[in-house]
Amino acid sequence: MANQYYNNGGIIGPANNPQVYPEVITTYTGGGTFTPAGNTKAEIVLVAGGGGSGGNRGGGGGAGGVLYVSEYNLPGSPVAVSIGGGGPGSRNVGQGSVGGQSSFDGATAQGGGGGGGHLGPSLASPGGSGGGSGHAGPSGPGGSGQQSPASTPGGTWQGFGNPGGYSGDPSGGGGGAATAGQSGSPPGQGVQYDTSSPTASPVQTYYGGGGTGGRNGGGGPAGGQGGGATTYQNDGGGGGSHGPARGSTPDGQSGYCAIKQLEEFAGATGVWRLQEVYALVKAGNWQPGS
Repeated sequence: MANQYYNNGGIIGPANNPQVYPEVITTYTGGGTFTPAGNTKAEIVLVAGGGGSGGNRGGGGGAGGVLYVSEYNLPGSPVAVSIGGGGPGSRNVGQGSVGGQSSFDGATAQGGGGGGGHLGPSLASPGGSGGGSGHAGPSGPGGSGQQSPASTPGGTWQGFGNPGGYSGDPSGGGGGAATAGQSGSPPGQGVQYDTSSPTASPVQTYYGGGGTGGRNGGGGPAGGQGGGATTYQNDGGGGGSHGPARGSTPDGQSGYCAIKQLEEFAGATGVWRLQEVYALVKAGNWQPGS
């Protein structure tokens, strides 16, 4: 008689005790030291400081460069985090200043370029995203966007940065992480991620919006969504140039870093049912020795 085998759903033995590292979110608006929890992977966004705007209807400041990685292999030791400050905007007719760099584990986000002044120098400077050029001096393009992707031991980062707007009247808008600044004041838009919010209840946040170019008689808001929106969190945004009323924020915004350590299965003790083993193997979560 042939042997017959029946799947009874498991085996007799002690109950397993699964261990899970929960999701952990850490954010930085200034420098510090990041010490990983037990999790080995993280989603990270790193933003440099935005550039300051040019003075007296000058060009908008360029946004700080943005680096993003969806699944980074975290080191087993603490990591230094540096956050760049926003570049000061001009309070007269000059050029805005470049924003500061931000860094994490060897990856560097470049500070945003300063906007061109009303008179001189009217051309903008390059940066993570370039500043927009002013309108009263020699005409010319905005500053170039110089943020490149980065490759570090933990993974490959996407890089985001765009040029600023061409000189005109109004002056050019600062470049943003998602799109370039335009001639006639509109700034480039920032990129959206939910890295700083829980995966279970995600909230999209804008990073790296360019600053608005100055208008004759009106002020331009600081960088955000793009187009002067100020209802969004806009870390690393470029400063907005001002009209005579000086009704804007000419200084670039400081940089930012959000590290979302991903929820992770860490193994378990005890005896496992075959269905549990199958489900974990199928999902890619079964570890030898579990």
